[in-house]
Amino acid sequence: MHILVVDDHQLFLDGIRHILERLEADTKVREANSVEAALDALEDAGELDLALIDLCMPGMDGLALLQSMNSRRIRLPVVVVSGEEDLGKIKAALDLGALGFIPKSYSSQQMQEALAQVLEGDIYLPPHVEQQIDRLSTRRPPDAATHNMALKESGITRRQYDVLKLMAQGFSNKQIANTLFLTEHTVKSHVSALFVLLAANNRTICVQNAMHKGLLEP
Repeated sequence: MHILVVDDHQLFLDGIRHILERLEADTKVREANSVEAALDALEDAGELDLALIDLCMPGMDGLALLQSMNSRRIRLPVVVVSGEEDLGKIKAALDLGALGFIPKSYSSQQMQEALAQVLEGDIYLPPHVEQQIDRLSTRRPPDAATHNMALKESGITRRQYDVLKLMAQGFSNKQIANTLFLTEHTVKSHVSALFVLLAANNRTICVQNAMHKGLLEP
């Protein structure tokens, strides 16, 4: 597994390297201490499996990096690992495609568990951050708040819901994997979990049951 870490503090780079190398025996870590250096490293994005980026860096920040990746159509899973806990910036990063947010204040064990969850194909947010983002639903139309409640009651995770939406659009497992930066194996696991949660034995019934529960638009 090849991971790019983008951070302007060498002490953090040294520490996160040790954590990442414990995830898998063959993990290789590349470092970039600026957005400009990261963009150079991303020229070989095909060799990378994951990028961890800080939000606050001199010059171009983490959000600018995400925007540049989108404009350059660089398809790579990205997680924000930052001491910055500004809710607006975290939400902006998620809206730009980040698969989660991990605080730098986490212990090495918490960091490993969060990264393992991301590598399994889920989106990771600390509980307190997720709750704060959910509170923003009070600013959304009532229908959106009702939908969020139905989703929570169903037991479907954020990532499973992403898979469900694409399944409803007729995407194959391979297409879903390419769109969500997942392996086909991970997508199959999410589809199987959706079948159980929605009491279905095929994709059509799964989507129909999701619509009946108000999780998808008819």
